[in-house]
Amino acid sequence: MTTASQVAASAPPARSPWFHSAPFDLLLILGVPFFTWPLVMAGQNAWGAGLLGELILLTATGHYFATFVRAYGDRELFARFRIRFVIAPLVLLGVCVGMFASGHSSSLLLVTTGWAFWHWLAQAFGFARIYDIKVGSYRRLTTWLDKALVITGFVGAVMLNPGSIVSFGRVFLDAGIMLPDAATFAAMQNAMIGVMVLVGAAYLANLGWSVAKGEPWSWQKQFMHVTTIGYYWFAFAYLPNVLVAYVLYELFHDVQYYAITWLTCRHRVTRPGVTRWMRGMFQPNWIAAVVFVLVMSAFGATDAFGRHELAEQSKGHQVWLGLVMTAALLHYYYDGFIWKARESTLGADLGLQGGLRAAMVPHARHAALWGLFFVPLLVLLLFVTTRFDDRQRLQALASLAPGDFAIQAELAFDFGRTREMPAALEHYRAAIAANPDYAVARGHYGAALEFTGDLDGAREQYEAALRCPDTANIHAMAHVNLGVLLLLRGDRAAAQTHFTAGAALGGDSPINRIMGLAAGVPAEAVDQRLQLYRAALQLDPNQADAHLNLGTLLLNRGGFEEAANHFTAVLRGAPDFVPALIGLASAQAELGRRDRALEAVNRALAREPGNQQALQLKTRLGG
Repeated sequence: MTTASQVAASAPPARSPWFHSAPFDLLLILGVPFFTWPLVMAGQNAWGAGLLGELILLTATGHYFATFVRAYGDRELFARFRIRFVIAPLVLLGVCVGMFASGHSSSLLLVTTGWAFWHWLAQAFGFARIYDIKVGSYRRLTTWLDKALVITGFVGAVMLNPGSIVSFGRVFLDAGIMLPDAATFAAMQNAMIGVMVLVGAAYLANLGWSVAKGEPWSWQKQFMHVTTIGYYWFAFAYLPNVLVAYVLYELFHDVQYYAITWLTCRHRVTRPGVTRWMRGMFQPNWIAAVVFVLVMSAFGATDAFGRHELAEQSKGHQVWLGLVMTAALLHYYYDGFIWKARESTLGADLGLQGGLRAAMVPHARHAALWGLFFVPLLVLLLFVTTRFDDRQRLQALASLAPGDFAIQAELAFDFGRTREMPAALEHYRAAIAANPDYAVARGHYGAALEFTGDLDGAREQYEAALRCPDTANIHAMAHVNLGVLLLLRGDRAAAQTHFTAGAALGGDSPINRIMGLAAGVPAEAVDQRLQLYRAALQLDPNQADAHLNLGTLLLNRGGFEEAANHFTAVLRGAPDFVPALIGLASAQAELGRRDRALEAVNRALAREPGNQQALQLKTRLGG
């Protein structure tokens, strides 16, 4: 007679809908956005976007090492793919180091960006499929719709958000590929929206059919699609800084990858066929888990340290970037075949029932797939030779993403650099309309207005910049520039407050700001330049350049006595400075002081006997 306990013992184990358990999955798989978002925001506030971008290398590069742990620590896996694990690193290392050392890194970066993007898609799709398999959902249509949803969701995020358009567009332009014109790209965007609507409708219809028919379906998978695709959209659509958007999603991706690596390897080391160091790394206790994270982070730290210590233009820096690129490509490549959920061994480590050993792709076909790397690379190297200047790049990006405030501000700055002020002001206004809290646009817009003589408008923009979150240390510039404006208005006390604040933030000296502004304003703006040089002398009465320039302007305006005083001030510090001697001689001559004028001319000729201006002045004086 069969007892109830015997029936229970012989029955297959109940399916678990989780990768590991509800707490594990909700924290490290499904709920990652809910703690990475506050972490990244806190890091941005504490360290700024630049340092945050360097720190993300700890996990971004670090999680590559998790792939190598599986590839080279699992002897069974290594034996199965031995040729790939030996040959691929050598080939990619030679290609990557050679491309960086020879100055062709932009082509390599474009191809690598494509691989990286597909890698993110593959992880999102793979995790979703694991949840379906966990509950026994194997329908081929569901699988295809999962893939279509992930692809359209990620591609749509890139094509429909200004920040991501600019970010990916730069990669194409760097490689010499011109972007489509605005009308063509708008048509592409409309087509993308149509595809997304169709795929979304088909996906929901299929889900409704499965629920109505009582077929297995995973709510965890649905939740994961929302958090994964939604988080990618959120990163580029909401965050004002593309660098922080990348950090946000990269950290999300890395945490999930650490989690599944830890989970599978912890189960894998319970069976024979692994190295001793791998078995030691994945012991089932929290100390081993901490050591695992520290080892991965240490690998990432070598990348951060190498980039920081090596000069950017040095050969060592190029070689180092080639090494890091090799690690990235190996990570993307290995993950394409070592994470097959259909594999019986990996399926067992993930708690999947009924796993199969997927047939290995034949060597010839696998080699042909490398064409996805080498063919685009060769095409770029052999046939794409165009290089775009900064203006062409900026205009191309701004035409496709007019709502991207950062590119509008960059284009405005470029127009300002060439003194095309109407265009510069127009693009600064577009940048501020797109993001009123972008301090960089506010600060540089203020400088452009000040250059054109709109001092009230400039003051308004500097004050607005100081109310915005600081970006690129623009607050230092805004304090100094605002202080100069206040000094010109006669409010020296308020000006000094801003000068002190600017100095505390590492800003330029007010004297440098005033002298630079005076040199940059149009030549016909004489009154503005006079005012600026006088302001400089308020701060430093011994500022020789201000005395000399002010004396020259006054001499041309007929202010001969005051001009003579300023040239004399210069000569107190530099008695033989020829331009000041000639200026003084000219002023004295105009004042009818022939002897003093001749004395100054003769001193100038003693220093520079062939000075034509001094010779002409001496002839005029009859000396």
